[in-house]
Amino acid sequence: MINNRRIICILGGTGTVGVTACKVLSKLGYSLRVSVRNIETIKDTGMYMAPNIQLFELDIDKESNIGKFFKGSDLVIGAIGPSADYSEKMLLGAMAENIPYVDPGGIHLIRKMRNSSMKGTAIVGSGIFPGLSGWMLSSVLKEAFNDDLIEMIIGGVYNFSKAAAIDYVEEIKSYKAGIPMACVRNGKILPAQKRSPLNLPTRISKLSILPYVTEEIQEIIQGKYMLNIDSYTAAPVSLFSIVNKAHCQKKDLVNALMGQKNSNQKAFIWVRQNKGNDSRCIYFEGKNPSVLTGEILAITANAIFEMPRKDGIYTMASYLEKYQVLDELKKIDKFKSEGKI
Repeated sequence: MINNRRIICILGGTGTVGVTACKVLSKLGYSLRVSVRNIETIKDTGMYMAPNIQLFELDIDKESNIGKFFKGSDLVIGAIGPSADYSEKMLLGAMAENIPYVDPGGIHLIRKMRNSSMKGTAIVGSGIFPGLSGWMLSSVLKEAFNDDLIEMIIGGVYNFSKAAAIDYVEEIKSYKAGIPMACVRNGKILPAQKRSPLNLPTRISKLSILPYVTEEIQEIIQGKYMLNIDSYTAAPVSLFSIVNKAHCQKKDLVNALMGQKNSNQKAFIWVRQNKGNDSRCIYFEGKNPSVLTGEILAITANAIFEMPRKDGIYTMASYLEKYQVLDELKKIDKFKSEGKI
């Protein structure tokens, strides 16, 4: 459906995430305002030639009032990273104009702003494919029983941009986005009971596994007291070796992560519901986290306009819990499922 009445601002128009979100939303007919640091660098590339796209030159490091860019729009997407440096500034700029804000990062702002008297809507994410693991877990929990054990693995082999590396290091050094060596039993976060899942998928058997309860999972289990979840992160041995050097300076860890160049990127989310001798498994596989992140941002933006608006700050998974996100992901042919209860 063509939608010429809605205006969406996209901060960060030259990165893969911003470019992908812009392409999808442009095809849906939204009017877009896209910010870039230097218009001259993309003027001859053919990017953003559609008549429903306006380009703006904006350097968020130098611009003290980004509200001028937001004014009169209906939604802001903050695709500038690292999130640790920029998310709060972008969010506050959107809030000042009372415009909903969507960010693939920014989950560190949940605890900071949840109990504030903020007026407006902010939806934030974290990690590879923000929101997706939460949506997948929520879809399984709709059919789960109290004695079921849910197993999740989130991870893969992928390359880090500088912004993603900075955010990743920020999270592992401060535990802002999750709890390592933990699990969920009867709705409570406890020390992990197993080092690896009961049913390790063969497609990821060569990766290292670490028990890890993400911030998204913590949000979902609130008030649900009978849940039993074993959650893991999976990555190449080389990545875990870097992460274990926690005594290193932040910039050294960032440089080490950026030095991991993998020609065959692969990322996945795997969820299994174990009920006695039966099980049901759903899983996602993707090759380029940045492209899918852009697609998820576009799905989220479109959903916000279709749903009643709620004030406050939310994870993507919690805000869109009742939206048919997985149906939208199936349309881009990256979501799969196997088995059934």
